[in-house]
Amino acid sequence: KAFAGLLGVEDLTRNSLHGKPFVKIPRWKMLDHVNQFVTSTIYDKNAQGWTGELENIVIYHFLDGLGGVDENVAIGAYKNLNALFFDNPTLNLTDVATPLWEQDPLVKEQLEWSRQPNPIPEEELLHCVLYEYDAWPVWKRTQLVDALKVWADAVS
Repeated sequence: KAFAGLLGVEDLTRNSLHGKPFVKIPRWKMLDHVNQFVTSTIYDKNAQGWTGELENIVIYHFLDGLGGVDENVAIGAYKNLNALFFDNPTLNLTDVATPLWEQDPLVKEQLEWSRQPNPIPEEELLHCVLYEYDAWPVWKRTQLVDALKVWADAVS
């Protein structure tokens, strides 16, 4: 949500009152999707996940809608990542010197499960959107369409 708000895809700051955070959305390529700003694998092993080294991950996007995963469609056994990362008594989130995967082997297992042998080619990457687009409120659909138009202009 924070990145989506920063990039203008989510209205987290009541843009109608305070204005948009960006007039022009920055290029998405500024975030390294291969090993730094990566995702878990929930629905598609060919389009989600990450490659590289554990120690290079900056952000690990759960892609689980705060537990709203359709377990009938998810691949593998779904794990509640909010519970694993944020409600896990084994982890000391204030200990920034010890990586989480060293504090709990279940975290390492989860990260490794989403690891891909090769980077996903850029042309095959999917847009970061919720699957239930029709359930979005009109303002959110309009905002996404506007953001994608600005993004398309920026990269062309």
